[in-house]
Amino acid sequence: MTHAIASRISLVLHPFVTVSLLALAAGTRSALLVTLFATIPLAILMAVQVSSGRWGNADASQPHERPALFVVGGVGLLALAVWLAASQPTSPLLRGLAGPVALLAASAALNRWVKVSLHVGFATLSAATLMSLGSAIGWALLPAVPLLAWSRLVLRRHTAAELAIGCVLGGAASLLITR
Repeated sequence: MTHAIASRISLVLHPFVTVSLLALAAGTRSALLVTLFATIPLAILMAVQVSSGRWGNADASQPHERPALFVVGGVGLLALAVWLAASQPTSPLLRGLAGPVALLAASAALNRWVKVSLHVGFATLSAATLMSLGSAIGWALLPAVPLLAWSRLVLRRHTAAELAIGCVLGGAASLLITR
């Protein structure tokens, strides 16, 4: 029963969801662009890796599974940033991409030593940024972060240290957007 609840929490607060909430704050068009450039390519990567047996699950739970996740997510977000810089240089989404790109880059750099919780990192990034923007969604998401951390522990996807590092990196990445 506990495992099933933890699985549901982990799914409901998946980075795809929390990043989508953040992108929606910049508008429906921004959310659509993030979906096209990053979420869909990452979903395809996950489906291919899991169905081929290269990944044990869609979370890329093993450190050796994560480089492909970092590359596809990072390239997608950077491609979106380049496109926005060329076509819509005043888009608030352009600044908003700095946080997720930095969180992925820091997690990739640390991956050799620690498997940073991207679930907690992106939930923290989204909650902190949305709260800073005065969004009630950010305030609603904030108490869900510890619940998400609990779920990741129950599912044995992360250690407490990996969750804490994800939280710190997510908070720091939020500052790139809000300061």
